[in-house]
Amino acid sequence: MKRLPIFCCLALAATIARLPVATSAAEKTDVLLAKGKVTLKVTDKWIRKKPKSRIIEHEFAIPAIKPDRQDGRLTFMGASGGVKTNIDRWKGQFRNQSRKPKVEKHKVAGQTVHFVDVVGTYSPPPFTRQKPIPKARMLGAIVETKKYGLQFIKLYGPEATIKANEAAFKSMLKSLVVAK
Repeated sequence: MKRLPIFCCLALAATIARLPVATSAAEKTDVLLAKGKVTLKVTDKWIRKKPKSRIIEHEFAIPAIKPDRQDGRLTFMGASGGVKTNIDRWKGQFRNQSRKPKVEKHKVAGQTVHFVDVVGTYSPPPFTRQKPIPKARMLGAIVETKKYGLQFIKLYGPEATIKANEAAFKSMLKSLVVAK
C-alpha cells in the first residue's frame, strides 16, 4: 500500500475541518436575534427561508393547511419606531376586518411582549410586490428587551393556516430567552 506524503494528509485534514457539522434538532429550531442575545425556539414544521428583504433577519414558510393554498410567512427583525406606531401600522395593513384587532401585553422572561391578532384582507406594503391575501390573519409580537431594543415577530397568511399554527407561535414566544 502506498503512503500519502505528509502535506497531502495535512491538506485532507484541513478540508475535513471546514466541512459543515450536522446539527441537532434543537439547534435547527433556534432563532437568534440581537447578535445572539435574544433566543426563541421555533417548531421544526416551519421551513427556514432566505429572507425576502435585507431588514428581515430570519424568515420561515408556514406550510398551508387545507383549504388554504398559500403558505404563511413568519419574519423576525430588530427595529425601531416605537411600539404603538408599529402596532397601528400592522393593523392598518388589514382591510375588511372581520373583528376588532386584539392587542394584549404580557411579561415573558422579564420582558414586555405586545401581542397583536388581526383578521381581514392583508394588504402588504407596495414595495414587497406581494398580492393582497383575502381571509388572512396576522399574529404579531413586539418584544421590548431592556438591553437589546425592540424585536418584531410577524406570522401572517391565510386564516386557516395561521389558526393551525397559533399554539406553536405562542409556544415560541414563551421560549424567549434574553441574555443578561
